[in-house]
Amino acid sequence: MPLVVVGVLLVVGCALGFADASLSLASHQDVLGVAQPVAVGQVLTAGDLRPVRVSTGAALAVVPAGEEASVVGRPVAVALAAGALLVPADIGTGSPAASGADVVAVALKAGLFPPDLAPGNRVQVVPVVTSASSTPTASGSPVDATVLRVQAAAASSNADTVFSLQVSSSEADGVASLAAAGEASLVQVGTGS
Repeated sequence: MPLVVVGVLLVVGCALGFADASLSLASHQDVLGVAQPVAVGQVLTAGDLRPVRVSTGAALAVVPAGEEASVVGRPVAVALAAGALLVPADIGTGSPAASGADVVAVALKAGLFPPDLAPGNRVQVVPVVTSASSTPTASGSPVDATVLRVQAAAASSNADTVFSLQVSSSEADGVASLAAAGEASLVQVGTGS
């Protein structure tokens, strides 16, 4: 009788071991790994990536090897080390600025911009005089810009609304300086202007 019990336990143990091994092998997946270091903003090439077979779980967000075409040619949002697994959050987007243009963030209080500004609107960044201004009059001329993004402040807060503006590269430093000093306002330009 003891040999029968040992035999049954041995058979059950082997069956459980085989089931565990089968499940473990079934959860392996080919994903994309980083073959060489990639700097922030660098556009991914096929040479930067290599397929890696890993055991994946439900909580592991990785880019499957079969989706390589969807990430090649796109910039990365963070620096990638060789050997790291590529995850969707590592992939950034290309700069929305056109060639010869830069993107400048301008944070403005209510009253310094038309409340219905939206991405795509053409505006002028106009220097304004504030009580903190070092000069009694506004200096500089208006700068043409295009609104790329609007991050509206919550209605219940005193926070500023932040505008991402596309301006010519030659004007970007001046607009950034006005924004940092709190001496900028936005004027929406009409469609026929």
